[in-house]
Amino acid sequence: MASPPRIRWRDALDLKLRTESQAPVISNYRIAVELLQLITQEEYAGRRLIHPRRPVDRRMFYEARSNLVKRGALLTDRGLPNTILRFPGTKGSDAGEQMCAIDPFGYIGYLSAMAFHGLTNRLPKILFFITPEASLWGQMAAEKMKRDLGLLEDAFIQAELPVLRHSKIDKLETATVEEIRTKNPGGWRVASGGAIRVTTLARTFLDMLQRPDLSGGIRHVIEVFEENAKPHLTSIISELNSSGAKIDRVRAGYILEEYCGIRDSRIDNWVVDAARGGSRKLDAQAEYSPKFSEKWCLSINV
Repeated sequence: MASPPRIRWRDALDLKLRTESQAPVISNYRIAVELLQLITQEEYAGRRLIHPRRPVDRRMFYEARSNLVKRGALLTDRGLPNTILRFPGTKGSDAGEQMCAIDPFGYIGYLSAMAFHGLTNRLPKILFFITPEASLWGQMAAEKMKRDLGLLEDAFIQAELPVLRHSKIDKLETATVEEIRTKNPGGWRVASGGAIRVTTLARTFLDMLQRPDLSGGIRHVIEVFEENAKPHLTSIISELNSSGAKIDRVRAGYILEEYCGIRDSRIDNWVVDAARGGSRKLDAQAEYSPKFSEKWCLSINV
């Protein structure tokens, strides 16, 4: 029986990206990783690989990238940085999915996460996207490159192939992107078959308390607590105990008791977090109000 025909490395790279990539967009870094990994193999898809005549380098990468665009395997998009290419047929795809593909360490949060979890009927025109601060992002990128490349990392660096870098995105088609940098990323889960990263429902409640300005405003936050907190009370309390600050628990305690009408010994335990003689406010961004909760030592400025 005759063996299958050999396949040229350019054709194999085209086939590899078309069949194995699930994301709507791809970065120069990811293309370079796929290229280097491919040409270290003897075959692809059961066919012997015809390797390039020279070692992979930066020039070869850009030639291969240009060839992928000419073939229509990838598309340039003036709305994206020139380090990001789009797969055909993905125009108009979910903005959150696109951002999660562009930034491997970021995730959807605040009002966007509230909408994802069905906590709000508002349809945010802004995509709130949380990502690590610059120094931490760079550290995480270096670690990811080591994981992605393994023993090929030295060859990747020596060939001067594009490294993993942060891309600042202000807009994706009709969606404005609000990027929030954080020193303490976490509290997210994978959703939509791995296409999206989004804060967990419990972390979303905590984020609402910490940044009501990014969550529709304090009055909307209170409405969301009134309508949705009770069935998720145990997970909310657990999140506040593990990841919340004292002021977060104080604000949550007041809202859960006074607005939601919930009485629970686990909430009573938070009274010790109230600061006597302080000037804490229910809404950190609003002016201080003389209306005051003696139990929670909190200005009720809503």
